[in-house]
Amino acid sequence: MKNIIMGACLLAALASIGTLGNLGCKKKTAPPPPELSVMLVDPGQAPLEPLRYAIPVGTVVRSLLEIRDSDAALEETEDSEDAFGVLPGFKLLLHAGPTALWAKGTRYVLRISKAESVLPEGVTARQIEEVEQGIAALRGMRGRFDLNAQGIVEDADVPWAQGQEKIHPRVAITIGNVRSAIATIPLPREPVGIGAVWEVRRPLRIWSARVTQVTRYELTDRVGGRFRVAITVHQVAAPQVADLNPKLEMHVRGYEMHARGYALADLSLPLALEATLESSSAADIALVSPEKTEPLMAARRSVLRLVSKSER
Repeated sequence: MKNIIMGACLLAALASIGTLGNLGCKKKTAPPPPELSVMLVDPGQAPLEPLRYAIPVGTVVRSLLEIRDSDAALEETEDSEDAFGVLPGFKLLLHAGPTALWAKGTRYVLRISKAESVLPEGVTARQIEEVEQGIAALRGMRGRFDLNAQGIVEDADVPWAQGQEKIHPRVAITIGNVRSAIATIPLPREPVGIGAVWEVRRPLRIWSARVTQVTRYELTDRVGGRFRVAITVHQVAAPQVADLNPKLEMHVRGYEMHARGYALADLSLPLALEATLESSSAADIALVSPEKTEPLMAARRSVLRLVSKSER
């Protein structure tokens, strides 16, 4: 059975404006649709001031992104190993910039200059080979992004390159969401003070299943152009049927993910200075083929860390 890692692409990994996995492959992204707008829930305490990115020309940022599973449980079946493959942790060295002026803010190129996998114990030689093929495809990937003063990408250009179909979907969708929701914090239009709360609601696709994600930010501290936010993320999927490949369906009976963490950002940088997020998820699904139906329960706990350094 062909492994589903053949279904991912760079657009999902880098150019997707805020989604965890629209795996369609096209040359450019469209302007953010209305559902990707930032909604202010509470303006916080006075004094209220606007938060806006103002990134100097020529800014360069290098970031280390690391994601590891702290705990994982999967009811392995004959089909599940072929359908999902190994879900690797990974380390990525990101290079953003040098930045340039853009009509509404800042233009920059984001490049993955180094990529390493973090594999669990007990994987087979074939699984190691598949993961390493995907990690190798990540190295050198790049995309151009046009970032407005709210921290929202309004346009992007990520050329398609051979070999990107080898990226594991979990890696692809994670990178896309980290870039849009954590690495660059989206900001509300309205002036805010300490204690302000805002949300970004996004429709996602994970393994072709429709998922709703709500990311909530709370402003906990601000000193000049630097600010800290507490972050919570909630994903949920209604019961549905999704296609994994022509011979295998995934019947989702329940899926939910919760994550908590924080980010420290600087309004003069395109990427956050640091961020940490701990997540836990649980899925109740069934893999359905013409020959049989196999129930599958999965639970996962992961830790994400991002550390950046400005070199301007």
